[in-house]
Amino acid sequence: MSGMRIMKKTFAFLLMFTLLATTFPAGSTHAESAFVTSAPMQRYMPAGQPFHAVLGLSDMDEIGSAAMVKQDGQCADIGQEDLRSWLTVYWNFSPFDRVIVPYDETVSYEYYIKLWTKDKTKSYVVYPNGGVIVGAYGEPSFSHGETKKNYIWYLPYIGNGRNALYTADTKLATKYLFENSDTFAGTLRESTPDDAASLPGQNLLMTADASPWAKAEIQKAAACNLLPYELTDGYRNSITRQEFGSLMYRLIATEFSPDSDSRMGEVATIERVTAERQLADKMQAVSFSDCEDYKIQFLAAAGIILGMGDGTFAPDASITREQAATLLYRTAVFLQNKTIPGAGSASLYDDENAISDWARSAVRTMKSMDIMRGTSETRFEPKGIYTVEQAIATALRLYECY
Repeated sequence: MSGMRIMKKTFAFLLMFTLLATTFPAGSTHAESAFVTSAPMQRYMPAGQPFHAVLGLSDMDEIGSAAMVKQDGQCADIGQEDLRSWLTVYWNFSPFDRVIVPYDETVSYEYYIKLWTKDKTKSYVVYPNGGVIVGAYGEPSFSHGETKKNYIWYLPYIGNGRNALYTADTKLATKYLFENSDTFAGTLRESTPDDAASLPGQNLLMTADASPWAKAEIQKAAACNLLPYELTDGYRNSITRQEFGSLMYRLIATEFSPDSDSRMGEVATIERVTAERQLADKMQAVSFSDCEDYKIQFLAAAGIILGMGDGTFAPDASITREQAATLLYRTAVFLQNKTIPGAGSASLYDDENAISDWARSAVRTMKSMDIMRGTSETRFEPKGIYTVEQAIATALRLYECY
């Protein structure tokens, strides 16, 4: 196990707690919880939407009953008037942000709220942070000595507005769960299997338009927390410079903190890496007239991806195969936790003379590490386009090397 993984669980817990409980009571914990409904068709999940849309409901009256369930197994049924008041606060609250959050069995919640439709055919679990897990993100995959699982959450946007949700949750908890509260008026009972929550089994990762050879690696990349959600639409398209940068940024965040989420977690991780590598001043000096993406600023400061030499970055320009090999190589060097084999001098491809001098060493090294191969046994096609699915596959292979 590499040194960067030693503090995995401690740092991941702090990130998860920051993500999920910033304005909520200390001690609020994360249990196996879920969104349970009939299996939906796979579809692109919007980046932000109101609470009722997260549930897939349009009418508040579709919710018929609810219970608050404690971690110790006790629970209380919520009265209709109180349920209506709570739903009124939540129903149109917007936006709920789509966040990719790896499963971490060390984090649990003190309680959750379980909702049922009137006909009991659907149920939903809402955490004290207002968050809802809507489905899995990728097929569970074994890597680095453990089974990786990833999930799509919807969480209230970060801002003071979500305090209204906290107030609504606290009002219910003090009335129905906390017997030492002055406002306690509930009747606690032992929870039943119907009250239980389980992690959702429905995999919402879209792979229908991916090439058959790429689907397994895309599924694993998502489960291993390597795949930005924005890259899940158009796998066969050529990948742009900005998109490739986003992929390398996510890879670096996951290498340093495997359980970092896609909202606050990856940002906190990269801030830590920036401090450790003393990159802050370099980031301040990065300036592109056509791109202000902080991810690109970090990668440029790290020496992984560079500008065009004229003050621009060209974020929408496509990446060539030799450029991709070079960026993968620089990322491997930046990670600093594996000896990178020498490039060697032997010719590997019949079209090696077409590879730019500045890329030849990287192409050879990526080949020797079995990260990026040729288009055939004898050709590399250095000036050819690099697709989204090819980029995802090579990011996964680089991750698997460490």
